[in-house]
Amino acid sequence: MNHDTAFLRMLSRVYRDSALTMADSISRYFAFMAAASDSSVAGHGEFVSSKFKVEFPIKAIGWVNDFESVYTRREIMELDSIINDFERETSVEIAIVTIDSSWISAERFDGLTFAIANEWGVGKKGVNNGILIGISKGLRVIRIQNGYGIETTLTDAETKNILEEYILPDFRNGRFFQGTKSGLLAIMRELR
Repeated sequence: MNHDTAFLRMLSRVYRDSALTMADSISRYFAFMAAASDSSVAGHGEFVSSKFKVEFPIKAIGWVNDFESVYTRREIMELDSIINDFERETSVEIAIVTIDSSWISAERFDGLTFAIANEWGVGKKGVNNGILIGISKGLRVIRIQNGYGIETTLTDAETKNILEEYILPDFRNGRFFQGTKSGLLAIMRELR
């Protein structure tokens, strides 16, 4: 299966409830690819530096956006509920996105997660109190992007510790939901 077919199948899973949204995403995708003069998303690689960054086909559909099908529906609902309750309590916004390995290379993953955090506007405007957790099971990478308003409360060293102590042990054993939930709760403890 080529990368374009995989991408279109992923779109149909994500947007199954809205044919218009899917058609719009497909047209943006093909316009983007024509402008990039490439025949596959993976071949183009970096979306961050593209002038078509705004047209990137990923759209947030909640706090948890599982574009790699890592979690079950129940798991997505549980993570989304935990984040929603925390946001109401603290105003801190946390988004989780899983990214299919055919979309980007591991070397450019950090830039993509940064662009997604900015594009989605994770965190309150003017406060920058958002966190985006980017995961690619296929690439075996994870990145936690802290907004500037978070960095005084949750340092890079603390973030690294949460990754190593709470997330990665479960990920290494294929328990992605458990690792994500453990890391999410650890982040929340640090921010309370």
